[in-house]
Amino acid sequence: MKYSIILFLFSVFFYITSHSQTLKGHVMSADEVGGMTVLPGANIVWLNSTSGTTTKDDGSFILEKTDPSQIQFKVTYVGFETDTITVGDKTSFHIMLDPVKELKQVIIEGESSASSINTVNPVNMESLNKKELLKAACCNLSESFETNNSVDAEFSDAITGAKTIKLLGLDGVYSQIMMENMPGVRGLSSSYGLTYIPGPWIESIQITKGPGSVVNGYESITGSINTEIKKPFHVEGETFLLNLFGSNSGRYEANVNFKHLFNEKWSTALFTHTSQLHNKMDHNEDGFLDMPLNETYIVMNKWNYFSGKKHEAQFGVKYVASDINGGQVKFDPSEEHSVENGYGVGVSTKRFEGFMKNGFVFDKPNTSIGTIVNYVYHDQNAFYGLNNYTGIERYVNANFIYQSFMFNTNNSYKIGASFMVDDYTESFDSINYLRTEYVPGIFAEYHFVSGTKFSLLAGIRVDDHNLYGIFTTPRLHLKYNPTTNTTLRGSVGKGYRVANVFVENSNVLTSSRTLIITEDLLPEEGWNYGVSLMQGFKLNKNEGTFTLDGYRTEFVNQIVVDLDSDYSSVYISNLHGQSYSNVFQGEVNYEVFTNFDMRVAYKYIDAKSTYNGDLLEVPLTNKNRGLVNFAYELKKYGWVFDFTTQFYGKSRLPDLTENHDAHFLGEYSEPYYLLLGQITKKFKNLEIYAGSENITNYTQHHPILGFDEPFGEDFDASVIYAPIMERKFYGGLSFTLN
Repeated sequence: MKYSIILFLFSVFFYITSHSQTLKGHVMSADEVGGMTVLPGANIVWLNSTSGTTTKDDGSFILEKTDPSQIQFKVTYVGFETDTITVGDKTSFHIMLDPVKELKQVIIEGESSASSINTVNPVNMESLNKKELLKAACCNLSESFETNNSVDAEFSDAITGAKTIKLLGLDGVYSQIMMENMPGVRGLSSSYGLTYIPGPWIESIQITKGPGSVVNGYESITGSINTEIKKPFHVEGETFLLNLFGSNSGRYEANVNFKHLFNEKWSTALFTHTSQLHNKMDHNEDGFLDMPLNETYIVMNKWNYFSGKKHEAQFGVKYVASDINGGQVKFDPSEEHSVENGYGVGVSTKRFEGFMKNGFVFDKPNTSIGTIVNYVYHDQNAFYGLNNYTGIERYVNANFIYQSFMFNTNNSYKIGASFMVDDYTESFDSINYLRTEYVPGIFAEYHFVSGTKFSLLAGIRVDDHNLYGIFTTPRLHLKYNPTTNTTLRGSVGKGYRVANVFVENSNVLTSSRTLIITEDLLPEEGWNYGVSLMQGFKLNKNEGTFTLDGYRTEFVNQIVVDLDSDYSSVYISNLHGQSYSNVFQGEVNYEVFTNFDMRVAYKYIDAKSTYNGDLLEVPLTNKNRGLVNFAYELKKYGWVFDFTTQFYGKSRLPDLTENHDAHFLGEYSEPYYLLLGQITKKFKNLEIYAGSENITNYTQHHPILGFDEPFGEDFDASVIYAPIMERKFYGGLSFTLN
């Protein structure tokens, strides 16, 4: 008996110790500028039980596992989405919670909707998550907006393959395009920078309509687009990804992502990408390639460090090598660029990026210091027919941010300083253009929250530009919720930017026009005003939202590109007169029945500018745009179906009455529709997809004017208002290990 009792106690002790485990970790959230904020007092409870713990003031926690049935725990915090964590073999956890998105959340096992608008933030920000990005084959950032009505993406000309986006009716250069809240696509990368962020790397995209926060700088006029790359420290999600893509146009892409958590403190992620197009296609037999040949390689390595208490650091590097060759089919880029060789376009780019972020958390709640430093070296060599361009940019930006609160956490603020150096060495047709910008700046921002109904974000920054003097940038955002389902927003703010006329107008270099800069160019300066209404509703027990936006952008100065005054020249000057853009857009998102989502959107654009004394519509800007998207998922069988219709209204064309090859063009382009769809089959670790773009095979007739005499006076490949490629079929797979 004595031995039996000892044996029993020993067995109990062995059972308990063999299943006991001490788990450690931190619970945090990312703020608007990519810094980390600890969440003290977050509840951590084992699933289907009441046992657990809460996080300390520094966001850390220790959770004891005493039972083998304890395989998942739940993390909750007021104002943030609940997260459920699977333990597995891990003993350390770095948990990031996302703010609640109240109105457009779809409560299906914690899954959120594909796109959402935060009803807590006073800034009008729309978030696109992985589900939205997988609706179409978004091989890079420029192709991520096919099912979105806020951002328009289109080719800038018929030869180079460069893509541009438009937000609130204006060119993407007036939007601040960031990667992880650091300046991303700007400067010399304006033409091709969107393709340097591969789609399979993207975790989410945030689209801000209106001027945004002053913390991120003064360059946002119409809004901003921020891309969050997949995090190395996320305990959930993929640790390995292989993504392959191919299309009937001869374009092939491959992506390999890998992340590894060494321990609670250190984690890393490696991203690799290549894009290849070596197939010469000329569907309309005009002697020009439909798409330029392309060979691109991109690699990125990110690291994350968390001290366990008060310090977090992120740093990484990225390298891009890209060669693009387009033009006439007969053109040989290895031979001398001459009339005898044919018309060719070539763009060769080498680009290096490096960044470091540091965040230090104080014992006082919601109080921290953050630093962000990023560096870019961009080297571009290009030729457009017989015109040559070279450009080198060296860019450094440092941001120091202190955030805390006054009286209570309803009155928070940020203050800080920044310093930017942007050095350009450009040459166009043997004439050198040199510019070095030094811009120190200071900023302050106040955020007031009154319960769940009212919030305010007011900020101002002052920057001292060594070439153009003081930039004063005030911005204000207001949000009011009269009911739980209604959100009203208003905003007003200013922005500045310095134009880079050659890379931002590379499309007009693909013509025989002479580029003439008529005067010393000043910085662009504009005000943006906006109001927004979002109304949640329930119909037949299913939820939906209705959104209505109205925005006006008004320029104090703008770099005007005059395509109308003389068909043989392009005049670039400061604004002498009015220039504005009014945009009104409405959107309905509704779950018709379980797992069947519908989106219907319409946008009206009234964009005008003064050209040679006349106030005219901005050319190649569609006055009316529409979009209908259906998405249906058969969860039980792992099938996902997406179908989108896009409507493009007419747009004003540049005055080409004196161009002898433009006789068939009217004052406006014809309206047209585009259809695209995709089917995805999901397995446990594998997704296979296939789809088609431009299903109706609509293409622009005769997109290259004077194609039979590419060195003649009528040659012009810059008048693009519709697709230039035929119907495309594509397919691919995505294999993941978690």
